[in-house]
Amino acid sequence: MGVRRRLTQPLARRLTLSWCRRLHAARRRLAPGRYTDCDPFRLISVDPDTITHSLLESAPKYPQWGRVVGGDWDQHGEPFADRSVPRGLRQRFVEGRPWDETALFDAFVDQLERFGNAWGYRSLAGFDARCAEIEALSESLNADGYRRQERLATVDTPRLAHRADEIGVDIGRDGEIYWRAYGQHRLALAQLLGLDSVWVVVHRRHRRWQARRDRLRNEPQNVTNTSHPDLASVSAVSR
Repeated sequence: MGVRRRLTQPLARRLTLSWCRRLHAARRRLAPGRYTDCDPFRLISVDPDTITHSLLESAPKYPQWGRVVGGDWDQHGEPFADRSVPRGLRQRFVEGRPWDETALFDAFVDQLERFGNAWGYRSLAGFDARCAEIEALSESLNADGYRRQERLATVDTPRLAHRADEIGVDIGRDGEIYWRAYGQHRLALAQLLGLDSVWVVVHRRHRRWQARRDRLRNEPQNVTNTSHPDLASVSAVSR
């Protein structure tokens, strides 16, 4: 994971969102059934408590921004709260355990052993620094709420890298939002802190869910219950 990010992030920092959107539009013209009508890099505001399951273990390791995918992939979600990071953060911030007695410590060690890199650190000596970062993140979220990555980076023109670092999700056939990649600590902390909303970027939508978007766009009078945050983007101006 660390190697892949080191290879792809320099490119992602150079690519503008406007270029990526043009590429998506070209792909949709060629294969409309495989790509969504939605701006694939649009940020959607969601209640963090509605994200209860994860598809990380079964999702492809490469980004799928804007893809429409059929099949049963959305039937294999695992409870997000059972993951090591959310469990570790609960143990620390709710139960008051020392950091090295939480599941986060075990996850850090596991990442080092498997990848030689754990959240940017290459040795166990980095664990304390990582914990300090999480403490600071918790304070920031509590004080200021969830802020977009480009605003934290104070840039006027967002690049692909800023969207790539947002909380990545997939949307299943019935509209369930699954955590898929990146922003795991932010999402878990937002849930613990009781934040009203976080920003997410959607990677893939199930074909059945995309069909609902299509009906809303083409036959809005025949679609009820349009309160889902992804459906709001059908007629909204892209961010």
